[in-house]
Amino acid sequence: MAQNSYNLLIITPDQMRADYMGCYGHPTIGTRHLDALAKEGIRFDSCYCAAPLCGPSRISFATSTYFSEHNHRNYGATVSPDVPNLVSALKREGYRTGMFGKNHLFTYERLPELWDELDEICLGNCDDHEKYVHAFSSFTMEEDHPYHITGRLTDETVDFIRRQESPFIAWVNYQDPHPAFACPKPYDTLFKPEDVVLDRSYYDYDKSREPVRCQVWREHSRMDLCTEEDMKKAAAAYMGQIRYVDDMVGRLMETLKETGHDKDTIVLFFSDHGELLGNHGMTHKIPVFYECLSRIPVIIRHPEGIGAGMTFEGLAEEVDLAPTILEFMGIAAPPTMVGISWAKSIECGHTGRDAGRETALCEAGIAVPTLKTPVEGLELKAPFAPTSYGCGSMLRKGDYKLSIYADDCCELYDLSRDPGEIHNLYGMAEYSAVQQEMTLELLKRVMSVKVRDTGKMEWDYAEYPVDVREEPLEK
Repeated sequence: MAQNSYNLLIITPDQMRADYMGCYGHPTIGTRHLDALAKEGIRFDSCYCAAPLCGPSRISFATSTYFSEHNHRNYGATVSPDVPNLVSALKREGYRTGMFGKNHLFTYERLPELWDELDEICLGNCDDHEKYVHAFSSFTMEEDHPYHITGRLTDETVDFIRRQESPFIAWVNYQDPHPAFACPKPYDTLFKPEDVVLDRSYYDYDKSREPVRCQVWREHSRMDLCTEEDMKKAAAAYMGQIRYVDDMVGRLMETLKETGHDKDTIVLFFSDHGELLGNHGMTHKIPVFYECLSRIPVIIRHPEGIGAGMTFEGLAEEVDLAPTILEFMGIAAPPTMVGISWAKSIECGHTGRDAGRETALCEAGIAVPTLKTPVEGLELKAPFAPTSYGCGSMLRKGDYKLSIYADDCCELYDLSRDPGEIHNLYGMAEYSAVQQEMTLELLKRVMSVKVRDTGKMEWDYAEYPVDVREEPLEK
């Protein structure tokens, strides 16, 4: 049994932007429970997802491996639970396991091997809802509709926690605030569309210097039909979805306190990626790396108050979360994990801008050529085939962000001067030195995704039978 035997509660909303939480600076959304959680824990200010797509991101989180190593590239990708991961590491230590909500992670037929209790349900984009007409559709979710599951998943997680005595991991994966942009009463009217302030890049972006994949997706999602009023309605509904999740977080935290588990449970809140929500004239997500998609909210609450009220200001990556949690729990991370544990830095209070990584890596795209011309007359409610997107990688270093696409227009932004990522500096002579330096750094990062510094040349075959430094992660 692990030395500390802390429990673990993971709360993962799908497609939730960091900047749509009060503790990340949103002025009006009022996420009081998440803000309270941030005060009780440590908030990561600049953590980047491994990929701005559901399945690949979740796989990278649980296995602490990079996108281009595990090579699961599309939305519903799954990985074998034989690959060492956070859940199996805890189960091996005698933890009781419960998962409620979408999987988008492990091989479906093998889920019972990992989870003692399970309610796996994925709604996609609520594609079959009769009111989901366009990619930007927003509406009231009926209380009794089969797609209304956020409350139900919370009920199941609360029940699971109340019944546990032995060490446990509970993971609730909410659909909200994922499209369609719909939430039940009273959340559907909490925010008035006319009060919504859309990102500047909804109105101002340079089509001549952006990746062609953005233009193709706008055409396929028929954003020409989306008025400013429609977009504000969608944003208001998205904010309602977030408030719904926030209230459910409040219920979960209250349950921990009622059961006394607030004193022995680590809480991890994070989102797999963000949402475009009108940025650059788009909704949903595609393989691009704008801050609204790649920068994710992360909060870790330690039951002993370690890091309480602090902000981890340096760069971090999604692959760092599992090693950090395992170290807090007194459990050795498997040798396959590549992320960095920030547990000791947090314990020592070393969390300023000089903490963290020198660079952050994010990757995306499937192994097909980028579709360069929209299919005439095609309308999609989500970016599925034939809307294909070639491979790309992003590097954040200091205030600069570089995005290189294999067969698309590349991007370079100075986030200190251009937080909305409107002015693409790629190819401009005055930024050639920055571009050259960051291109080399990105190349080195992508080439190093399999590098593991285990401190010795010999591989621990007892821990994992495949030396992944020279073999595929899955065999």
